[in-house]
Amino acid sequence: MLIETLSVREARDQLSCMLERFRRGDRTPVGVGSHRKTEAVMVPVEVFEELTTERVRSLEQAMGSIRAEGLEPSPDAEAIVERWTRGEITTAQMRELGRRLYIAG
Repeated sequence: MLIETLSVREARDQLSCMLERFRRGDRTPVGVGSHRKTEAVMVPVEVFEELTTERVRSLEQAMGSIRAEGLEPSPDAEAIVERWTRGEITTAQMRELGRRLYIAG
């Protein structure tokens, strides 16, 4: 997905305009970063909440599948996926931590 990326200065100067766009219902994400390289993305809070809800739903489905097979995730595995659900770690980091946990266990 291509998004408009603003420099930090431009984002600071245009912040009130971006917020007004979001208030009017524009859901288009706006990137912010140095040298037009996106380092962060601003979205309306509704979009953020939808993304967060979808992440929680994905976790619930995965846990349901595990339990349907008669298995129970370890507390360590649950802690890893909870961190992912809250957005504290990336999907790649979650997978790597899971691999380490599995290999170590």
